Amino acid sequence: MTNKPIVSPKKNHILLTVLLCTAFVLSLVSARAASSETVAMHEHHHDHGDMQMKGMQMKSSEITVDIETVPAQLKAGDSAKLIFTIRSGEGKPVQDLQITHERLVHVIIASADFAVFAHIHPDDLAPVTDEMKKKAEYPVRFTFPKAGQYIIALDTAAADNLISEHFTVDVSGEPKMGQFVKDFSREKIFGDLSVTLSIVPEKITAGKETTLKYMIRKDGKPVTDLEPFLSAPMHLAIISSDLDNFIHEHGQLPGSPMGHDHMAHMMHMNTPKKFGPEIDVPVVFPGSGVYQIFSQVGYKGKVIVLSFMVEVE
Repeated sequence: MTNKPIVSPKKNHILLTVLLCTAFVLSLVSARAASSETVAMHEHHHDHGDMQMKGMQMKSSEITVDIETVPAQLKAGDSAKLIFTIRSGEGKPVQDLQITHERLVHVIIASADFAVFAHIHPDDLAPVTDEMKKKAEYPVRFTFPKAGQYIIALDTAAADNLISEHFTVDVSGEPKMGQFVKDFSREKIFGDLSVTLSIVPEKITAGKETTLKYMIRKDGKPVTDLEPFLSAPMHLAIISSDLDNFIHEHGQLPGSPMGHDHMAHMMHMNTPKKFGPEIDVPVVFPGSGVYQIFSQVGYKGKVIVLSFMVEVE
């Protein structure tokens, strides 16, 4: 049976590059239980000759990521397995992945209407095995709740270099997702928390550093007992509305000297057990347009997902 490709990077590009200078990383939501039913598999791989660099610098070493979907045709409401294979430029499995923010591999999934968000890991249900490491094959399970397009991003690291790539997949079936709705509100309620987002400078310009400043309150009072989530004050998945751009960032406490240093954030994060009410996030948006920002913070043993939207000139 031949299916049209349902796994595709934007503009038909699917390749992951090792960033030896800069890159981004990530981390929520649990995976669904594995199905024992035998299903068809679909794999997509792309050569470097067609790689779109997405504004990132690459040096001599290259790493590619293949993604398989099981079943080949993803369907809304059905449990699916996503298998990521990470290979060197010579086609060999990359066996020396490093743990970053408590996990070996981070996977982010979001729907094109931004109504669905998940941050999951291969070891959410069971430990990463030696066989996975040997083959450099890392599976996750997820149930796509609606039909439509989704972005799937993978973040990991090897040899102190960050690795990040994202793909898009098409999911069939019912119900179908709607269009995303622009919402530039700067103060929202998430459960018991009132969150205000301030932006410095107020006008966001592509290519220039911007600081996202979160102020978190409860019942009008500053929250000072926020908790680390995966060793960071905050994890963020920042996605352009056309799904072309993905950034995995991490928040820091005001006054932190680390700035916009992704590797330092990953390898040397020392977050207090309790903190708040402010979290700062230095970020550089790669292009103009509307961006969805999903943020994850720990509070009273739970992970709270915050959702804001910004426009970049």
